[in-house]
Amino acid sequence: MDAGYPQFIERSARLACSLVPSRTLTILLALIVVQSLLLLWYCNLPPVLFWPAVPCVLLYGIFELRALQRTRGVLATRERRWFWRAGGAEGNEEREFVFRGELVLWSWLLVINGRDLRGKRLRLVLARDSMDGEDWRRLQAALRYSRQGGWHSDSLR
Repeated sequence: MDAGYPQFIERSARLACSLVPSRTLTILLALIVVQSLLLLWYCNLPPVLFWPAVPCVLLYGIFELRALQRTRGVLATRERRWFWRAGGAEGNEEREFVFRGELVLWSWLLVINGRDLRGKRLRLVLARDSMDGEDWRRLQAALRYSRQGGWHSDSLR
């Protein structure tokens, strides 16, 4: 065998998934807000505590809904590097990112935490209905096998 030829040629998968906001996560968020408001109501709080708490719950819901809506874009990998382009439009800048923190890989939910090369935080919360089924399967496989440092089985459910 030629000494200059590598014995093992590493393959690098190329992936590009178009993401849309998840209806499942939007419905779950709405249920959380309704449940929180009902809890406040049934606790029989005095009005001086109840009425200030209601806008706090609603603001939380709006904040989280806006975060869910920002998951529209393209998540891609090539040459063992990960990229995010918000909005999916050609004019938006593609940001390379590295994984930071916990990676959640459940059968119906993915949570990707990362930082781009400028240090800006990136968090993607994706449900199965955020993309088509084949992209979902390929993304889960790519996340399992390409994260530096490996993945932890306690993150799988």
